[in-house]
Amino acid sequence: MKRNKIFYALIAVVAVVATVIVILLSSGGNGYMNVIPSRVKALVAVDLSKIGVGDVPGVDTGKKAYLFETVDGSLGLVAAVDSKGDVESWIEQMNKDGKASKPVERKGYKFTVVNDNFVLGLSSSALLVMGPTVADEQAAIQRKMVKYLSSDKDAVSDSPLFNHLSTLDGPVTIVAQADALPEKFVMPLTLGAPRGTKPEQLLLSATMDMKGECITIKCHTFSFDKKINDAIKASQSKLRPISDKYLATISADNLLTVACGVKGTDFVDLLRTNESLRTMLIGINTAIDIDKMLRGVDGDIIIGVPSLGDKIQMSLLADASDVSWQQDVDYWKKSCPSGTSIETSGDNGYRLKGTDYDAWFGVKDGKQLYVVPTMESVANVGVKASHPLSSAAIEQIKNSRFVAVLSLSSATRQKPELSVVSAFLPNLKTIILKIE
Repeated sequence: MKRNKIFYALIAVVAVVATVIVILLSSGGNGYMNVIPSRVKALVAVDLSKIGVGDVPGVDTGKKAYLFETVDGSLGLVAAVDSKGDVESWIEQMNKDGKASKPVERKGYKFTVVNDNFVLGLSSSALLVMGPTVADEQAAIQRKMVKYLSSDKDAVSDSPLFNHLSTLDGPVTIVAQADALPEKFVMPLTLGAPRGTKPEQLLLSATMDMKGECITIKCHTFSFDKKINDAIKASQSKLRPISDKYLATISADNLLTVACGVKGTDFVDLLRTNESLRTMLIGINTAIDIDKMLRGVDGDIIIGVPSLGDKIQMSLLADASDVSWQQDVDYWKKSCPSGTSIETSGDNGYRLKGTDYDAWFGVKDGKQLYVVPTMESVANVGVKASHPLSSAAIEQIKNSRFVAVLSLSSATRQKPELSVVSAFLPNLKTIILKIE
């Protein structure tokens, strides 16, 4: 659960900027940086002066606000205040309007709870927000916030994450360890890392921008370990720009879609060092030689994951210049592991039946390699999706070398707690993470 928290927070930070929570990101005074612990797993900087926040009582928008995740999984939003009295008046007004609880004092700091979820702590120089959190946890959260607000040392500025963050330019910038992100989101980012690399050894830096219904996160994966960093650079150099050939086939209802342009032999090499991606394919790789199928790819690859769940379902569509693996299908049929079977299904198509994984796979039009989870999906291979991505999303994906596309509506259906994001940004539908 902790690994998911920062991911949800990265989504929410834009909503925070656009709504009442943005007011919580006030700044004005050097002491507000003291609130951020020295050991953090993720840092997000929001330049309020570049995102058009406007005038807010007690807020100095000339300074950055920060979101952070500590090593124990706690999340915070912090900024400085230039007029404590103005902020206190604003809090009082929120209380009168029924948007916040009655302010209380604890250890010399003012506390309130906004919308029953976000705990605010106010000192003379800093405003700290933590949450979302349920009522039973709010007292414990306040005790932790007192500790942060009482710190008299700006230790985070000496941390490697902050030093890297300070080199990035943009209205929203991010640096995070891979283990601060959810597994399915980290999965594509670890592509190219040497086998055995630990999540905490991988870092993501990114700039975030929002246009229309899309949030685009332009990413760079790196490591402070030179050997790992060199391997990532070498691997990512093999990726090619994505064409617009199959982009219309991507369903906006997919929870996650991964796309890249690549030579199949290079892609197989990348998969060998990526345990998460290989786990997605292992169910079918026990009965068919998926590696041989992928080696014949030369062009775009689109992998879709429709939903969360213990039983992975996925679809794959790719340009294939070599489909000679079809000559091996009769052998695969005879050598299937116990509990699995392969049968012919249409022209150049097959069905793999198993206890944990069912899939239809084959070649369409002589050059489109596909793997899909249902027979109904076979007819739609290479066809425009009934609910395609928006033109704005497709424009962001095209010519990138690698993208991961998250559908917020699909994620919200599976994780109802994400509905808070839609409440703040009702037009937001798609989050695009890309390596250009």
